[in-house]
Amino acid sequence: MNTKKNFYSVMTLVVFALLFWASTSVKKVSTTEKTYSDTKKEDENITVSYKLPVIKPTGKTTQTQIKGSTTISISIVPFEASRSVKQNRTVGYADPTKPGYDIYEVTNIPYYAVSPEAIRFKMRISNSNEDVPLELSKITFALFIDGTVWDFPEKYEKTWEKGLVSSVSPKEYIIDGPQLAGLYSAKEIMLNLSGVPTDYDKGGYVTQKEKFVWYFQSQMEDVQKDEKKTYTYETTLIEKKACAKCSGTGTDPQRYKCSTCDGKGAYVNVYDKKTYKCSKCDGSGIVYIKCGNCGGGGVLSYPKSEEAPLKSSVTWTGWSVNVKTNPPGAKVSMVDTKTGEYKSVGMSNLQSYWYSSNAKSYPIIIEYQGKSVKVLPYNPTGKEMSEIVVDFLSGAPIVKKGTKVN
Repeated sequence: MNTKKNFYSVMTLVVFALLFWASTSVKKVSTTEKTYSDTKKEDENITVSYKLPVIKPTGKTTQTQIKGSTTISISIVPFEASRSVKQNRTVGYADPTKPGYDIYEVTNIPYYAVSPEAIRFKMRISNSNEDVPLELSKITFALFIDGTVWDFPEKYEKTWEKGLVSSVSPKEYIIDGPQLAGLYSAKEIMLNLSGVPTDYDKGGYVTQKEKFVWYFQSQMEDVQKDEKKTYTYETTLIEKKACAKCSGTGTDPQRYKCSTCDGKGAYVNVYDKKTYKCSKCDGSGIVYIKCGNCGGGGVLSYPKSEEAPLKSSVTWTGWSVNVKTNPPGAKVSMVDTKTGEYKSVGMSNLQSYWYSSNAKSYPIIIEYQGKSVKVLPYNPTGKEMSEIVVDFLSGAPIVKKGTKVN
């Protein structure tokens, strides 16, 4: 028996088997499609409440009072509520549709601001005496809130003390009283102007002074408004900075001794005993490694959000399949991993990636002149195939390579 000849025959068979296996094996790839829960909030119905001061004359006194040559009218600047929206911006989740972006949630809350911020008295003073102007500095201003005196504002004192009212020029003054907080429990407001000159002699000296008094009642009106709290969403690019350790190069700046040549830059070949330059360090004996701080990317990202809650995850596994038909020109459809629906990938005699999910295998659909067939890229024993062949020449499609699915 020729042992040597048999050995080479066996080796030849092994080589052919390996070549056949390599030609029929497939290189698998996989992709995962994730679906995220909708984290956007619906609008909410809310009730917004505020207090609106309502100040009216009590009827004890008249708004306009005339005494001698002096006429004084007092009115209250009415309070009004204006609508505004307060926004609160908080970080939400990472944007699954735009990688590299944070989503911020903006809460829009309506509120009402009452103005003016203090009770305001509009005072109009007229002087009918043509010869002598009325000096405001001679008038004492006093305001009482439920019997408690309120000091005259300093910001009006200089204007008040220098003020003169002539017969041809009546004057108007706006005087701010207490802030709103001081009115919430107030019931009665009294304004007292005492020592008001009302008559003069021929020399212009004051011969008569009077007191002017006004009474107002104060109450708080509770107002409620039906509003909506709304939510809007903004995307912001995630902040990125160059890595401080490697200055954005992606390479650790520290020098390391080459492990191949032990830092010598060369090595002796054990076979021919010759010295060769080390290819790893290019003869320098020094090597640099990838920056461990940024992973070699040179850039660090600073996301402020976290990944949105995962609703579902489907992993698709597949490989490249060459779909051949006789005659050529058949329409080929495969499932789209993003939608889970079939879509045309072109005509036959093409190479395209076929995928199946972790839950289901989707056959390739091949159509020609009204005839169609569904084929999986497996042989009858269940082994993966990189080629499918379908013959349409006889009319009904005949699957020559692949597994027909009914």
